[in-house]
Amino acid sequence: MRKGKMEIVSHPEKCTGCMRCMLACSYTYTKKFSLSAARIKIKLPEYTIEFTNDCNNCGKCVEHCFYGALEVEK
Repeated sequence: MRKGKMEIVSHPEKCTGCMRCMLACSYTYTKKFSLSAARIKIKLPEYTIEFTNDCNNCGKCVEHCFYGALEVEK
């Protein structure tokens, strides 16, 4: 769980490694699809989900996660 605009909860056991969250994040802030520019990092093969210090909890990653690995805490 992270503090900021919204509380984002990760469920790494649901992650498929599709990287949609990372691509959405990078495009939001750089207007380029770049895994290295993303503020969220998916580490394979263990499917760990980490947020960089630059993450501002905007929730774009949550909007683009089709598998429920990221959600906004209610």
